[in-house]
Amino acid sequence: MLALRVTGSAPAAAKGAVERALLAADVPARFTLSPPHEAQEAGGAPTFRLLLEAHDAQLTSPQAAPYDCRFIWTPASTAAEVVAEVTSVLDGRRFISTRGAAGAETTFLTVVRDGLAPDGGLYSLQRIPQMTASQLRYLCTTPTLSYVEAAQLVLERLVDTTMQPATLHTLLAEAYASARWSGLSDVCPVTPLLHDGGAAAAEAPPPAAATDAHWCDMSLLELYHGPTAAFKDFALQLFPRYFEFATTHACHADPPPSYVILTATSGDTGVAAISGFVNAGSPSRVMVLYPLHGVSPVQQLQMLSYDDGATVRVYGVRSDFDFCQSTVKHVFANRALAQRLWGGAGVRLSSANSINWGRLIPQVAYYFWAYRQFVQRQRLRLGDPLDVVVPCGNFGNILAAFFAKRMGLPLGTLVVASNRNDVLFEFVRTGHYDVRQRRLVPTASPSIDILKASNVERLLFLLAGGDAAWVAAQMRRLETEGHFVVEGDALAVLRAEFWATSCTEPECAATIKAVYEASAGRLLDPHTAVAVFAARQFRQFQLEQGLARRPLVIASTAHWAKFPGPVLRALRGEDMAHDAAAPDGGAAEDPVRACRGVYDAILARCPRVAVHPALNAALTAAAAKARAPRDLAADVSCVEEELLKFVAVNSA
Repeated sequence: MLALRVTGSAPAAAKGAVERALLAADVPARFTLSPPHEAQEAGGAPTFRLLLEAHDAQLTSPQAAPYDCRFIWTPASTAAEVVAEVTSVLDGRRFISTRGAAGAETTFLTVVRDGLAPDGGLYSLQRIPQMTASQLRYLCTTPTLSYVEAAQLVLERLVDTTMQPATLHTLLAEAYASARWSGLSDVCPVTPLLHDGGAAAAEAPPPAAATDAHWCDMSLLELYHGPTAAFKDFALQLFPRYFEFATTHACHADPPPSYVILTATSGDTGVAAISGFVNAGSPSRVMVLYPLHGVSPVQQLQMLSYDDGATVRVYGVRSDFDFCQSTVKHVFANRALAQRLWGGAGVRLSSANSINWGRLIPQVAYYFWAYRQFVQRQRLRLGDPLDVVVPCGNFGNILAAFFAKRMGLPLGTLVVASNRNDVLFEFVRTGHYDVRQRRLVPTASPSIDILKASNVERLLFLLAGGDAAWVAAQMRRLETEGHFVVEGDALAVLRAEFWATSCTEPECAATIKAVYEASAGRLLDPHTAVAVFAARQFRQFQLEQGLARRPLVIASTAHWAKFPGPVLRALRGEDMAHDAAAPDGGAAEDPVRACRGVYDAILARCPRVAVHPALNAALTAAAAKARAPRDLAADVSCVEEELLKFVAVNSA
């Protein structure tokens, strides 16, 4: 039995109706009414704090009025909605592995701390919580909400009671402070595709190309304004903060372990993870594996700028991202290694890849924010669908959009944009995930050069209605046979929710050039260009099928200056080619000088664009270190040996 305490600025009549509904909601009864004073009687029932706020009042800080559940009371709200929200808090926030394992001790904090489930599956909520109609209306129509406030409303539903709202609010405020986000108050603005996003964009008349049916009503969700100039910053400026909270509050060992964050990257996750842990002042160490020939020179230099050998080590592996990612999973599954790390140095491993639930959920928030901006600008009526296009590699970003849709956000079709490594395109079209005859092809969009997309496992869990045994069987088949097939109802849902296409290198280059010329200043990175090409293909499909053309938002996942070589060649109308980092750091020429030379050529050609300040800073830091990258053979045992050396440096 819980003592119910209802507080907040909502009208007294609303509070009374809610109290009566909650007291009558369960048989046997769950609540008793708490006395009106704050102090709990010794030995009395634990208190459940419901904060019922008026929609036209300023939101109360969770620190000022701690609560277990908050509900914003609007003219459209009902007591039944509040009962649903409270029930979700008490019963619905349970975590389970996509392969079935779950324990009584599995909480949000342990999920964040451990990363992978013991059976090798990925943690997910057993049920996706719904945002009730009046709460969605409040989030989308209230003009004064900040990004932190909106993210709090979303993320409170994707954690459990081990992450108290007051703590979450503090961590969000730190992670999304405008000083870390290019000084912007709106950390992920939505701007029309064919404007350059400059200050005068809102007042400028649309370019002639905007009247083309293929371009009409397309916008970019600019996710590249953070400290490493890529969308991964949204997750990785927040994740280290609640990871450190989790390792402090969900740890019963004495002395507590120290942690090494072992992460595989196709280009952006590595530096974003390092930056996040450094900016959070974390004592955890970070070890990153990346494909030596599979990231851009700027991405490599960003990572090397942090490599000090003691708290951060970055290794180029002579293989592809799929090997790096599978190696991380193998290392996590090596129990003998785990015992050696713990017994010898008091060290445990965790991951900052999107296999970690805590990494994935911050991305859900920015899809709510994007939809809100369309409603605020009267480009959508609340409830009308918004189509979303995402460049896809590991499937985490578009999966976050799918989670948002399952929570009640009115998203329309989710468009999967692939480059030449188009296994996801084939999967969405056919239901057959097949890598047997695949060989990874390096492209100018290296962050999506992936064949085995980890987050497809979470998608399967949703498509199968939580049938963990079926998911485990498909994952075993992929590991042992190189493919699996989705059929029946699951395939029907996949095709109903997603649409997919792929983009060649010439098509990507032509898109960069076309958008720059049509917008008189908008410069895309190759990943965003893949998505813009996919958006135009989707529009063509809509026109051919006679389907309604809806507003569409494209996830712009990186700043153009992370990939200056391909961008410059695209602007010149040349073959874009793969722009891999040189294995020795650049034999013919200093790599920092080479990057700055390409920047100068682009800025001379495109006077309205600028290099992201964080990238300039990274090049300066990398030049000061002037060291060749570490490299490793494509051998799991070599990685494990380097991990032990890294741990030993800090244990000596």
